[in-house]
Amino acid sequence: MLKNRHVKILAICVAAMIGLTVVSRATDSVTVAKVNAEVVKRGSLVQNTIVNGEIDASKKTYIRSNTALRVEEVHVGQGSAVEAGDVLFSLDYDYLLDEAEKVGTELDNMKLEIRKMRLESGSNSAVSSAQAELDRALADDEFNRGINDGVQMLADKRKIEDAMSKLDDARKNSAKNSIDVEIRENSMKSKQKEYDEILSLLENGGKIVSGIKGTVGEIFASQGETLKGENYCTVIPEDAFFVFTGELAADDAQYMRTGDTVNIALSGKSKTLTNLPIKSLSREEDRAKAIVELPPGTDAYLGQKATLTHEQKSEEYRNVIPLGAIRGNEGDYYVYIVRDASSVLGVQKTAVKAEVTVQEKDNKNAAIEGGFTQDDIIITKSNKAISEGDRIRVQSVEIRT
Repeated sequence: MLKNRHVKILAICVAAMIGLTVVSRATDSVTVAKVNAEVVKRGSLVQNTIVNGEIDASKKTYIRSNTALRVEEVHVGQGSAVEAGDVLFSLDYDYLLDEAEKVGTELDNMKLEIRKMRLESGSNSAVSSAQAELDRALADDEFNRGINDGVQMLADKRKIEDAMSKLDDARKNSAKNSIDVEIRENSMKSKQKEYDEILSLLENGGKIVSGIKGTVGEIFASQGETLKGENYCTVIPEDAFFVFTGELAADDAQYMRTGDTVNIALSGKSKTLTNLPIKSLSREEDRAKAIVELPPGTDAYLGQKATLTHEQKSEEYRNVIPLGAIRGNEGDYYVYIVRDASSVLGVQKTAVKAEVTVQEKDNKNAAIEGGFTQDDIIITKSNKAISEGDRIRVQSVEIRT
């Protein structure tokens, strides 16, 4: 009986120990963070820049109207090949006649107005009159001083001051009138140019033609539309070529330089154009503009959307780690290092904080310097928040080459 009792007690103790072990391990599994880590390595960073833009021509001629004219018919479309003299647009002839009469009348009125302004100004008659009045006042003052022992009379002083003021006003008015006449003459020249264009179009039957051989680019006018000093279309000359143009923030362009090679992906095309040099990279205030010349024969079209990708490799750094390992804020960065620590339970893995300086980073990695060695294992990921001295369980250690 006694022996059976001892066996039962022993069995209970063993069961309790097993239970406590299971509970301990379960608790440890819940409370101890599981982490992934890496050994720091030497390496370079890669800065990737993406620029969205579109396809344009290296040069193009704008077919423009200087007056308001109504489009009756459009004879071409984007991409149409044209010879010098080919008809691009037909204008409403009756509307053109009305505009000729209207603009001609405006031109005549402007000429009359300028003639009137010149007549009113005379040959600086107001200035001449004011100068003569001042001369008389000065002569009177000189005479009176001679008979008064050199003493100036108050009346003479006031007369001179009034005459000088009138002369100053006359000169100002004359200058203003000259400027007004000049401004009006410039307006008349612009109106004359407009009138001459209308007369030329009337002689040509209201047809707008191409002045060069090439390809029609953008078309801005549509049938029935009245343009008011705007562009009808563009014509791309034969010796022009396609270029990619795209804008981006100046800060995003900091790793790009003229002459760097880039890749261009054209919208709707599966094949990417590779290793094309940047023809120009201009910066203005907070914006930058990149232009890349496309190879001859490229299957592209004006206005086609495209994407530029640029890759710049940095210098080699001693310590490169994944971005996910960097913790903290700007100017106060740190990482956690895996270290062995002795306790009553034996040697355990713990997280130790090390302050670092970030030298450079790309969209995946960062180059750092700080309180660690190249033999240290740095925590890159954890399943829960960790703090200085926390026990951890290392699930994997990656050693990248």
